[in-house]
Amino acid sequence: MSEDLANFDHYLKRRFSQSSTPIHYLSDLRIFFHSNGNKTTEAVTATDIDDFVDHQIAVGRKPTTINRRLSTIHTFFEFLAGERPGRSWPNPVINRRHRLKTGSHLPRDVLDNDVARIFAVISDERDRAMFGLMVGAGLRVGEVATLQLGDVEEPTSPDKLAKLRVLGKGNKERVVWLTESLLNTLQAWLRVRPNADNNRLFLNWRGHPITVNGIQWCLTQYAKAADVTLSCHRLRHTFGRRMAENGLPIDSLARLLGHSHLQTTQCYIDGADPTVRADFTEAMKHLETNLIRDKKVSSPHQRPSTTPQPRSAPEAGLRKLRQRLNVLPPWLANAVDANLSWRWPTWRGQTAYRLGGNFISLVIRISSWLEIHRQIEGWESFRRVDLQAWLESRYQDDVSDVTIRNELARFRGLLKFLETRDYPIDPGLFRVQPPQQNAKPLPRYLPEADYRWLETNVLQATREDTYDACFDRAWFLTLAHTGVRLSEMLDLRLSDLDLDKGLATVRGGKPDRDRVVFLTPQLVNALGRYLDRRPDLSDDDHVFILHSRSPTARTIQRRLTGFGERSGLHVSPHRLRHTIATRLINQGMPIHSLKKLLGHQRLDTTQLYARIYDETLYQQFKEAMSRLEGIPAYSWSSPETRKQTLVSVTLERVPSVARNPDGYRTLG
Repeated sequence: MSEDLANFDHYLKRRFSQSSTPIHYLSDLRIFFHSNGNKTTEAVTATDIDDFVDHQIAVGRKPTTINRRLSTIHTFFEFLAGERPGRSWPNPVINRRHRLKTGSHLPRDVLDNDVARIFAVISDERDRAMFGLMVGAGLRVGEVATLQLGDVEEPTSPDKLAKLRVLGKGNKERVVWLTESLLNTLQAWLRVRPNADNNRLFLNWRGHPITVNGIQWCLTQYAKAADVTLSCHRLRHTFGRRMAENGLPIDSLARLLGHSHLQTTQCYIDGADPTVRADFTEAMKHLETNLIRDKKVSSPHQRPSTTPQPRSAPEAGLRKLRQRLNVLPPWLANAVDANLSWRWPTWRGQTAYRLGGNFISLVIRISSWLEIHRQIEGWESFRRVDLQAWLESRYQDDVSDVTIRNELARFRGLLKFLETRDYPIDPGLFRVQPPQQNAKPLPRYLPEADYRWLETNVLQATREDTYDACFDRAWFLTLAHTGVRLSEMLDLRLSDLDLDKGLATVRGGKPDRDRVVFLTPQLVNALGRYLDRRPDLSDDDHVFILHSRSPTARTIQRRLTGFGERSGLHVSPHRLRHTIATRLINQGMPIHSLKKLLGHQRLDTTQLYARIYDETLYQQFKEAMSRLEGIPAYSWSSPETRKQTLVSVTLERVPSVARNPDGYRTLG
């Protein structure tokens, strides 16, 4: 094994001669071989990779970290296969079997206020220049450390910007521009830069080139002094977010950031899409006349700076769920335990325990039925006829088709997982067909009048300045004005809010995708009013706190149900999500923008809302028919009476149409 690692190291250094890739690859490989007892490379199997993934999950590694290490191991064994072409040596890393789902996450930028707080405590000219290049030109920390004196080209005329040559990742060189203020900051450092025997732009106090670790250490000290949590790379993300917010085209932003693929740059556009914000604001202006986009709405509340808490599900919840597996036979309990351990890191902290509990309840129900009606002693004896018989029993119990489809889909997920882990799963189990879904039901939304009545009652009930009133108004308007899911709202952290800009970042939304939602002025005021009263908890940075802890989904549902009953309406958090989507599309918000706002992965999911926007469809049809038939648009009736008016207008314009004695129209 040592010889194989040495050969691989030599190969990497030859291929990536000016990169840190060999260091990281060898580190990942040593971690892998240490975890499996330093087996020889020939003895490593797919099962060893399974054990490695399980171990990495158990010690709390993130899915992105695990997948990166899997990629390293895969590359290593592909290298060995190329070195020994005469041998049949299958790669033990099977992506479909081992890789974890990671979703899509937005860059972690820094709020503009926090950037100002950092630079307020930086007095050293060198440090202001170094960190200014990160937040003002998008440089990576390694790029700042390797800058040379000759890389700076001052402008040749007053109307030109200074240029800076940057050597980026993969030994790729690019040019970035420096604003006048950033150039002045850099020149202030050059005037006090000590003479040295090297041409590095930035030096440490000994006159030697400053290292990446040195730059990071400096920023850590300033962050502590300013009571802000950030990193060098988050300053670079802030630059990307600012450029995207101000409409810089994606291809230009990619060149400034040194990205080889536009897909990498797209995440900045998704996190700060000015088009979606403009569409949202325009639609809301039609709903609320007081929502003027240019109106500045600010809150006196200063959000406390806290260390972000983990968003993944706590391991205590997983241990509690495992206790419920004792009622299952060992062959089934072990399989469910392995599946839960694999899925747990990918679930949101607010929903993981509920999802895991529902899944275990389903397996227990299936197991109990099989124990009574079938003779199954393990996966080898579990056949298609057994699963089909359970499905037939659900039909006989008059369970809805939707419930049966969902139950079968979740159980199939377990079977697919076990199949990739070499369990003896009967292929016929995957041939059991669920009830056919003929059509997708329309979203259940509140009509405009009903929603107005509900909102009026909620605002009236929360007009006092008590903590509970401010809490209720804030969470209600968050659900009603942004369309976030209940679990997404409960998982919002203080660092996700930017009240000055009127936006919030939803992290890890369904299916584990980040997105940005926009806050109406009314919601900004409600959040500011609530946050002024929110207790400062050092161990909990959730936005919504009730009784010194984050509330549960059931708490919010119960409080919303109470508001609904007092208004004479049946309402749920997800119905509020359907309602705002319907209201926005009724006001002409483009469906592509609505898709991004709601966090839908597929456009046809958002298209469901387009099937119910009667008013918009009516207006478009009226305009089209007005041009086609010459019918004056102003003579059309309201949607409530358009059917009768359409018939009468049509009869007036077609003299040859008459009615026969039976009342039906005929052409003369």
